[in-house]
Amino acid sequence: MPTFFQNKDSLPPELLNRWDHAVSEYDRVLHEICGKSETKKLFFYNATREKSALFWRLLNGKEPLPMPPPTSFAYPWYEIVENPGPHPVSDVWFRSYGRLLDTRLAELRGTDREDHLFIQQCGWTVLSRNAAAQEMWDVMQDGHFTLDDQNRLMAAGPEWIVQYGKWPAYRLFVQRYRWYTLLKSIVPVLSLVNSSSWSGTRTVVIGEHGENAEMESDGWFLERASCAN
Repeated sequence: MPTFFQNKDSLPPELLNRWDHAVSEYDRVLHEICGKSETKKLFFYNATREKSALFWRLLNGKEPLPMPPPTSFAYPWYEIVENPGPHPVSDVWFRSYGRLLDTRLAELRGTDREDHLFIQQCGWTVLSRNAAAQEMWDVMQDGHFTLDDQNRLMAAGPEWIVQYGKWPAYRLFVQRYRWYTLLKSIVPVLSLVNSSSWSGTRTVVIGEHGENAEMESDGWFLERASCAN
């Protein structure tokens, strides 16, 4: 869990001067979200301001967004809203999509099947998917697939159109990217692809630098759909 500052006394003057305004705005935003619900307050309110991404945003002179943004590993993902992308995505959970929901959850959600993909642990509603994404999902639901299946389907270019709340639609797609491993000795185990997100398929070594290796792999990226080519 990140800590954005150590304590109030550690802040530089330009941030400390915004303290009262940040406290006021933070309380206002939380009241709009939670109303009088103590349960919601427990869920949304981070009593430790040093660990609040929203409070840190306010201290830095930025305005709160008109509605809560998507989250990334439980923290507000401001960048995905303010920058159209593409943004690299390290974790996508597909396996629950399309599964039957229990009766109580189905009543709350208004659907009897899970309609979310979980991108960095945040649920995004699926609006559409292309043929490669449909085949990828079918193979995963069957549960019988090989590394060759993963490589083939990721290379085919699966794309999902997803949306969080009332924010614009986004395109989740596959793109090649470069990265480094600090020890060449781990290269032989890189074929152990994540079986839920299929990230890291078709990994190849494209350069070596001493004990380090430069790699290229398939990875997931997210960008505002209106910005897609």
